[in-house]
Amino acid sequence: MASQKPPADRKSFRVAIICALPREADAVNLLFDQFWDEDRDPYGRADGDTNIYITGRIGDHHIVLAVLPSMGTNSAAAATASLRSSYTDLKLAILVGICGGVPRIANYDAFLGDVVVSKSIIQYDYGRQYHGHFAVKSTVEDSLGRANRDIRSLLAVFETELMRERLQAEASRHLKHLQEAAKKGRRRANYQYPGMNEDKLYPPTYMHRHRKWCGRFEELVQGGAFSPEIFIGRIGSGNTVMKSGEDRDQIAARHDLIAFEMEGAGACDEVPCIVVKGICDYADSHKNKAWQDFAAATAASVAKAILGRYAVHDGDRDEVHEPCYYIPFPRNIRFTGRATIINALEDKFFGQEQSQKTALVGLGGIGKTQIALHFAYQIKKKRPDYSIFWVPILSNESAERAFVEIAKKLGLHRSSEDEDVKDLVCQHLSSDKADKWLLIVDNADDQELILGSADKPGLEEYLPQSENGIILLTTRSRLVAVEFAQSDVIDVEQMNEEEAADLLKNSLIQKQLFQDEALIQTYLDLLRGAEDDIARVLGREFRDNTRYRGSRNAIGTTWMVSFDQIQKSNQLAVDLLSFMSHIEPKAIPKSILPDAEPDELEWAIGMLCSYSFLVRRREGDVFDMHSLVHAATRGWLGKQDPDGQVASDVICHLAARFPAKNDAHHDLRREYLPHAMQLLSRNYKNKTDQTYHLFEKVGDSFEADRRFKEAIKCFEEVCWWRQGLHPETDGVRLASEHALASAYLDDRRIEDAIEILEHVVVIRKETLDEKDHSRLASEHALASAYLNDRRIEDAIEILEHVVAVQKEILDEKDHSRLVSEHELARAYLDDRRIEDAIEIFEHVVAVQKETLDEKDHSRLVSEHELARAYLNDRRIKDAIEILKRVVAIEAKILAEDDPSRQLSRDLLQDCYESLEKTRGESDVSGSDR
Repeated sequence: MASQKPPADRKSFRVAIICALPREADAVNLLFDQFWDEDRDPYGRADGDTNIYITGRIGDHHIVLAVLPSMGTNSAAAATASLRSSYTDLKLAILVGICGGVPRIANYDAFLGDVVVSKSIIQYDYGRQYHGHFAVKSTVEDSLGRANRDIRSLLAVFETELMRERLQAEASRHLKHLQEAAKKGRRRANYQYPGMNEDKLYPPTYMHRHRKWCGRFEELVQGGAFSPEIFIGRIGSGNTVMKSGEDRDQIAARHDLIAFEMEGAGACDEVPCIVVKGICDYADSHKNKAWQDFAAATAASVAKAILGRYAVHDGDRDEVHEPCYYIPFPRNIRFTGRATIINALEDKFFGQEQSQKTALVGLGGIGKTQIALHFAYQIKKKRPDYSIFWVPILSNESAERAFVEIAKKLGLHRSSEDEDVKDLVCQHLSSDKADKWLLIVDNADDQELILGSADKPGLEEYLPQSENGIILLTTRSRLVAVEFAQSDVIDVEQMNEEEAADLLKNSLIQKQLFQDEALIQTYLDLLRGAEDDIARVLGREFRDNTRYRGSRNAIGTTWMVSFDQIQKSNQLAVDLLSFMSHIEPKAIPKSILPDAEPDELEWAIGMLCSYSFLVRRREGDVFDMHSLVHAATRGWLGKQDPDGQVASDVICHLAARFPAKNDAHHDLRREYLPHAMQLLSRNYKNKTDQTYHLFEKVGDSFEADRRFKEAIKCFEEVCWWRQGLHPETDGVRLASEHALASAYLDDRRIEDAIEILEHVVVIRKETLDEKDHSRLASEHALASAYLNDRRIEDAIEILEHVVAVQKEILDEKDHSRLVSEHELARAYLDDRRIEDAIEIFEHVVAVQKETLDEKDHSRLVSEHELARAYLNDRRIKDAIEILKRVVAIEAKILAEDDPSRQLSRDLLQDCYESLEKTRGESDVSGSDR
């Protein structure tokens, strides 16, 4: 039903609910439709009244709820007297709670969870004790607390079969609502049906108290299937708890009672009342707390059903206001998914938090408006007492038009042409005249427009504030969201795969196309394909009656609006966005970004995150950009930077920032590598020397990671560029040719390597001293190529010269010298000069054990070659000992198909076969002897 205004004062309350226990009141509270005292008690108490009250509405009735300080008729009488002193116009009090039931009522079985309603009340322990018997003084039917004619008529109607059935049906509906509300609110009480296994009736003579367990299970009388029933009759009220089955049956038979409780007689002396209580035990020694919460819930549900049938006199009704609506869009019948966000909104506004402001923040086009629209129609259906209004903040004009329409719906009229309609609506919705309302402020993306500036207030000034109202704001800007709603911000992220599939299916005109996987795959390929294809899809306009007329509906275009807004307020954020549009959109490390003051950089990153263009990963300094946003950003940048100056700046920055070949930051190099490759993969107009300097660094990185084919592509680009710029004697050109030849050599392209290296060595012999490191390196590389080409004598000649020179100028632990000695030893081994080879290999391995990690590739290669030399020298066990360790380490650090790993395994296998062969020959020679 529609919302009602709170009563003006205590005289407007006609109905009270009284509970003896907090658990009873907890159940009743879950069935209130509105509370009047959520923040404070607006009605107060009379002098001398010590009760604490809860006020609100159930159905058409304003209710005051009182919880007794203790159980018993005396406590009830005192508390009810105080209640009556404060709320003087009460016509009815309902005592709601739990009681002990009589197992059989009017030839029907009563079960735990059933509800009893008092037609009359007798205080069975109030009277006189005569010789041989106790005489009760009177029943409440004859006392001052007798119910008035309305109540007696109501109870009489409930005794008819038809009305009892209706009452039970309504009570069942209220019980279900109570259970759902308790579950949603995470109440500690368990209002679910405990089950028949917990409903055990013992014979009245069977005493269970003071025993830890009951062994006479065969004497238990089990009830049948549970179905809550309502019994109307006389209820016994006393100051002590009934705990005897024999006494229960005797007293119940003597006075025709259906249940026993402890407050009714006291309360009914003060106010006409009805007792409505759920049976939680059978008033015997077998008390069962498992049923107390459920019994309290069934009693509360029946009480609400009774109130629904209790007529409100015309003079008692408050004015009921019809809600009004201004929602400029129809309900989106294609809306799907987003259940988590919708539930979060319900919890924010109507759960325990009771927030009055909440913001949805997310990327443009992600679905914020559609979520808000769905939520609006859900509130209209589930909470019909709420008026709903919608204000789009696309511009000042769009907001002004919305406020004009809302004023019309509310019947508000300006007193003069100068009166601001926004202020008129704000004042009305902020006043007590307005009933409950939901205001949706959509597209609040422009920070200055919504929040204002030092010179001009924003539209936030005209948003109403009232305990009756709630506001949902949607924005792309996290700054706006946080300024508006503080911590009550909900992030809207992209749909999951299932939600996206459902949306696509719902949106197709020809539903059978959803089964055409090839067609859908074609569309998805467009979104994963070339940037031109993506741009065409993102730039396509579409019509939708749940979106604003005249607005730009293309997904890519809606992001342009955000780009323009960022450009107005933070140039560094624009620079960062431009920079990131040229690199890989995923796993962007903060350290790769252009230099700036730390606080300014963090502020700019925060702005991009606030518009959801960037998402910060949990590790903190790594960011992701949605691939479609990345493509749209490049499209926007193409218009802003037609000459490609930004791309040149990005290349220069990354060429300087990318770790050099000998830099120890291996992990950082791997983080930067995909971004450098993304940058270099584009066909830029103006390539500079910095472009190829970056190619060179990337090639070195690939070579260090043994990705030789990718390294070759980079080095070929560098050589092509430098050969076109520099003469053949230029040192920079020769260095790039040497690097390419080394990569060819690593990739087993021996002839290509030899061709380049012979040329480089010739030039360097002509131009450089024999002790020059570059010349020695090229000679070493050429010797290695000869060695791989089985030109062993040529290799030995060069290597002996290189090693001799390096012994003069380098320390014995120098890496370059060790590499040359290693190659010379390998050449000796291939030339069957095994002892010479072993001598050098043992020296190299000994030094590398001191200077290199056991997983170092150079050390593993030297150990492999020493093992090969031992095998050739018939020192098979020594070879096996080394190779077992090498194979084990390579298994941990190299790919399964890595050539070096395969060579080591093959050599180890050769060793084992040689060992077996040697043992076999030994056995044969032994038998011959």
